Order: sequence, then C-alpha cells, then structure tokens
Amino acid sequence: MRGNTDLSLLNTRGRSVRIAPDYLQLLNRYYDFDGLEPDRLDKQLALIRAMAQLSSSGVTVYDLQKQTHVYVSNNFYQLYGYDFGTMESCIPNEVFDEKIHPDDREPLARKGYEAMKYLLTQPPHTRKQFKLVTEYRIMPNAQSVIRVTEQHQVLEQDAAGNIWLSLGVIDISANQSLTDVRSQVINFHTGELIKMESNHITGGVKLTTREKEILGMIGTGKLSKEISVLLDISVHTVNTHRQRILEKLQVDNSIEALQSAKMIGLIA
Repeated sequence: MRGNTDLSLLNTRGRSVRIAPDYLQLLNRYYDFDGLEPDRLDKQLALIRAMAQLSSSGVTVYDLQKQTHVYVSNNFYQLYGYDFGTMESCIPNEVFDEKIHPDDREPLARKGYEAMKYLLTQPPHTRKQFKLVTEYRIMPNAQSVIRVTEQHQVLEQDAAGNIWLSLGVIDISANQSLTDVRSQVINFHTGELIKMESNHITGGVKLTTREKEILGMIGTGKLSKEISVLLDISVHTVNTHRQRILEKLQVDNSIEALQSAKMIGLIA
C-alpha cells in the first residue's frame, strides 16, 4: 500500500495531488516497536528476495513508518522503466508515483485512501487476511502506456497492531484496452470481495467560497469560536457550514474532509 508526512508529490491537471500522504495520515504516527524489528525485517526480506527470483512479477516491500521502499525487485524496476543498477537501496514512493498515468493519479489516490480506511476498521489481527488489487496505467517512458495489476497486503505490524510493512506485487494486466482505474479488496481467507466505491467523492462536489474559507481555517487548527471572530459570523453559522461541508464530502469528521477536499482539488 502506497505516520505524519508533508511530502510534496505530483502535479496533474494543473494542481497538486498528494498521493501517498493522504492515506498515510490515517495511520498512527507513533509506532510501538519491541526492538525485534531488524530481525523481522531481515527475515521477511530473505523470503521476499527468494520469491522474487522465482517470479516474473515485480515485487516491492514498503516501510510505512519510514515512507520508503526497503526492497524493490529487478522486475519491478524494469516494468517502471528504471535501470536497476543506478537506483538507491531505499526508494521514496514518489519515484514510482511519477510514472503513473496523469489521468489515473487522482482516482488511484482516492481508491487507496478508501481501501486504507476500510482496512483500519478491521481488527489488527485480521489485517493480514486482506489484499488490495488495483488496475491502472503507468508510463515507463514518454512513448509507452502499460496497464498494470498491482496487489498490496500487510506484511508486518508493530506491537500495537499498526501497519508497518506492506508487500506489493505488480504484473502487466491482461486488460490493456481498459482505461479506468479499478480497485477491490479481497479477504483471501473467506473469499469475500469488497469493492472500493470512491465515486461518492467526485469532481462534481462543489464548496462555496465561504465553505472553502472555513475548511482552510480548520486546516490551520482554528476552532469554531476563533473562525467566528475572524469572519465576524456567529459560532452557530460556522458550525452549520462545517456540517454542510461534511455532508457534501460524505465524511465523518474535519480531518477526513480536509483530506478528501485536497484529493479532488477543492483546496490546496
């Protein structure tokens, strides 16, 4: 799966799009490590390297606490159009994100956010049972577009159940004629398919100038009382605007409202 972070990512359609950080902000920024993490990481990487050598798929291991790829297979580099020999050992996520087709970046970000939200509603001991499967397009170079299928699942958690390492496996999709981003979560213990519905947050959502103003102030940490003084309106009016913002974006709280509004370009 692609914490506290303030990474500046890509530009698409003339505005900033934050791909990884929007869902990483859902995670616990404080990890509860027990000191055995280096051994656990080495054990997992040994298994993953062996798996990658026997597979034609691209394979990666992502450290959500450090926000970097701690392992990337040769096939993964090649699929994305990179030279394996020139890359560093730890790769920031945006190195690969910049290869995503511009039209797929925003829906891919929304679907990743929805999938992470769903996963975090599950009991920690069951999270390794789920796999996110996504189809989207990448551009290894300026002349080629390839549709890929990517699978993500939780590899390791910390002592408190926070997601620490994720495993990614990527292949060329059999559906090269399709252009939309498709995503679903699979519980591979039960066979249940959970389709990630992200169309409840679309470019058709519109906030008024006042709502954008208030949401921006909320993003700076201001309370309703402070906003009412700054805008010379009542606290009741501020809270009414806040409620309408939540309803329009179909979220439960102000943090989710800020993240959703940023993802669809309503606020910077």
